Amino acid sequence: MSATHTSQLPEAAALLNPAFGAYILSHSAAAYAVAATEPESHLPWPSAFLVLPLVLPPDSRRALPRDTRTPLAGWLADNTMIRAAFPQRAPALHAYTQGCIRFGIRHGTLALAGGGLRATRKPAKPDSSQPADEAATCVRAAVLVGRWFAATDTATLFTLLGVRP
Repeated sequence: MSATHTSQLPEAAALLNPAFGAYILSHSAAAYAVAATEPESHLPWPSAFLVLPLVLPPDSRRALPRDTRTPLAGWLADNTMIRAAFPQRAPALHAYTQGCIRFGIRHGTLALAGGGLRATRKPAKPDSSQPADEAATCVRAAVLVGRWFAATDTATLFTLLGVRP
């Protein structure tokens, strides 16, 4: 994204900050670890590259359900436009996600463990005094996505989203 483009869209520049992406990934990895049925489970490395393309675009973030009672497959069936756009979004955010992971590892909020990504500590929650705050809605979305991913086999996850690792 060019400097001119992000200066016109400051919220886009803020959302595409590597520190923010690492923060979102740490919430998703922490939620995955809590929701996983296997002890010491970590967000699988390939799945980490699917989090930000689901969480950051406003259309998909706003369409996400409030909780995991709605399964991922059902949500995707109801949101065909988001499902159709995902195969373009995921590769477009691949390099950004790599940078976010590197940032998180370098700053001690993320770690590689057992073929996956884990939060090194419980991530701080954003200020909830502003319920419409972008950061808070991204965190809620990241937690939901982490829980969904814990309930879905990695291969199935990629198939549902129409992408390959």
